Amino acid sequence: MNPIDELRRALPTLTKSESKVAGQILKDPNIMLGNSITNLAKVTGASNSAIIRMCQKLGYDGFAEFRFSFNRAMMAAESPSVGTPDDDSRRLLETYSRYMNMIPQRVSIDQFDRLAGAIVGAKRLVIWGCNRTFQSAMQLSHRLTRLGIFNKPTNDVIVMSDDAAILEKGDVCIVFSMQGRGNARYSEDMDLMRERGVDVHLVTMDRHSCMLSHADTAYVLPWISHDDSINFFEDQIIVYMFIEMLLLNVSKRFE
Repeated sequence: MNPIDELRRALPTLTKSESKVAGQILKDPNIMLGNSITNLAKVTGASNSAIIRMCQKLGYDGFAEFRFSFNRAMMAAESPSVGTPDDDSRRLLETYSRYMNMIPQRVSIDQFDRLAGAIVGAKRLVIWGCNRTFQSAMQLSHRLTRLGIFNKPTNDVIVMSDDAAILEKGDVCIVFSMQGRGNARYSEDMDLMRERGVDVHLVTMDRHSCMLSHADTAYVLPWISHDDSINFFEDQIIVYMFIEMLLLNVSKRFE
């Protein structure tokens, strides 16, 4: 049975706190996407134990099994295996559009303003990214260069260490790390830059990233590929939209 139908059917048997969780999920199913039990508890105002009890009353072993079933059902509803190519394309576009529309929910106007102001006011600007996230770093670098803002992108950890030793107050570093893991040198170099007065910004999709505490400001984007049931979607599309929204704010500062 569809987990949403299971929730509706089980409502009369749930306690007040369990019903509060179920009601929030039914009102906005998107809160289940990529959310941990701790974050869901914060969003719904319930306890972790209440969420687990609710899942068990629905017949699941726990939250992880319920979330997997829930996300799989949502994707099945949006992207059925049988359908015309036009239907499949439309649903694909709708899914990406839905995640793009989540960006303003995750990144506030004030955060966009802060990052845009930092970029425009930077004496020197460096942009870091490794592996696939370097594509995002290069995209931002190229687009800023077209606006006349000089910057230096790199995916070389040695160059990053050099940056950390050279940059100082008034300079800005933007770090792209979607998984939020980076490497040990990332965090060490970010801490060193902050000690030297560099304004360090982290763009990630992992709200539990160990790198969050090493940045002055973090921007946590919706993670479209995070759940196992939807891992065929491409994170870079979401990142590129974030970059376009940021560049719009940057360009306004030149008007």
